[in-house]
Amino acid sequence: MRYPLLHYLGGFLWWLFIKFCKTDLETEQAEDKRIRNILFTIVIGLVISFIIVKFF
Repeated sequence: MRYPLLHYLGGFLWWLFIKFCKTDLETEQAEDKRIRNILFTIVIGLVISFIIVKFF
């Protein structure tokens, strides 16, 4: 599996911000949701980077 850190971090962030801890974390970090988790991590990183550049 490529990019396991992005995969697991994205699953955790999705579970925390979108699902509000209503589902099982292992379900959100499953292999079939790998691409969504990686893209979500990248989007969160871009948003944080934009905020840092814009306001600091």
